[in-house]
Amino acid sequence: MSKEIVYPKENAWSWRNSSPFARSVIVGDQVFISGQQSLDANGNVLDPGDIAAQTRNVFENMKASLAQVGLEMSDLVRLNTYYVFDGPDEEATAYWESMTQVRLQYFPDPGPAATAVRVKGMPYKGQLIQIEGVALRGESRKNRERIMPDDSWDWSIAVPLSQGWKIGERIFVGGQISADKAANPVHVGDLEAQTREIYKFIGNVLEDAGASFEDLVRIKVCFKHDSVEPSGKTFADKIMDISAEFIDQPGPVLSAFSVDLLYPGLDLEIDAMAIIDPNRKTLSDGQLGGRYQPAKFEDGVSAAGEIYVGGQVALDEDNSVLCPDDISGQARIVFERLQKVLAQDGATLDDIVKLNLFIVGEGPDAEDAFHTLLAVWSEMAPNAHPALTPVRVHELARPGLLVQADCIALK
Repeated sequence: MSKEIVYPKENAWSWRNSSPFARSVIVGDQVFISGQQSLDANGNVLDPGDIAAQTRNVFENMKASLAQVGLEMSDLVRLNTYYVFDGPDEEATAYWESMTQVRLQYFPDPGPAATAVRVKGMPYKGQLIQIEGVALRGESRKNRERIMPDDSWDWSIAVPLSQGWKIGERIFVGGQISADKAANPVHVGDLEAQTREIYKFIGNVLEDAGASFEDLVRIKVCFKHDSVEPSGKTFADKIMDISAEFIDQPGPVLSAFSVDLLYPGLDLEIDAMAIIDPNRKTLSDGQLGGRYQPAKFEDGVSAAGEIYVGGQVALDEDNSVLCPDDISGQARIVFERLQKVLAQDGATLDDIVKLNLFIVGEGPDAEDAFHTLLAVWSEMAPNAHPALTPVRVHELARPGLLVQADCIALK
């Protein structure tokens, strides 16, 4: 399938070091857009500490990226927002609403399927928000179907976002939380009940789109950081164990990372992607080493010409962390594992159209860690130029892991 790499225009925002990543990648009817930053052409943070101004900056950059390929905000079917707020949980909702008052000036009606989570940070100190998206063009854009199940939760302020979109065999499922129609969290303090409530909502979107859990190709789990059950099991492990109950093999791929949640009392948020394809196949190298995902989740899934690779990390078979305290070494292992999974369907790193990096790091070392990852990628895949979204997270699914990568590839 032909692929068009779109690079930033002159004077557009840029990383501080030269970057091998595209501003967006066009394949067929889909446009994968990199995480948009509040940076200038030299990589300096614009409006540090000002969430309203930075929100406007990233949405203006999203508009510009879409316009560069002849599209508009109304062409988006998925929008992921990562934002930073270091205040107390009880003030987080007001902060989100302040940010969203600006976002509302840019959301089309109807809007994309959306996920918004609080992360530890961005690549550079002072950045507060990053957005990424998937847009459609051509006949797919004209023939898309909005999915809004009757039995669903709603946001705390009126927004035109969508619970899901169906485009042919593809279903984009927005971030689902355990809340009611007034945005009040439900099952507070009960992680198991919240997880099951979320899968009920995911199932509603899939059912209304004529699909089922068997059609899932990817699940993204955002879990509350530094949290454990009374039994001592981490939230991450508990959520994945419950998730596996809804999955029949061959299952989807899974990525998991820690966040803070929008509303006090929430413990997790999950979004998903489904593709209806009876000829889908699973991809596994068998020599990847350790993994944190339950066995029902696959390393990779190939469906309708698209390849999804789940979160890859530097774990050994005994669940010990490889290359401890060495983000360069861990990155090399992670990218090699992406490569091994892709090879099961005859693809390479060059075929990746969207790459997500979840980085654990603190203070000035976080910026160095990000640039280290860029350097390792450039060395290992000099001809690969996917759209990129990099965010800093509190933790990954196992202590000591410094980086996780997942991806979408199209041959």
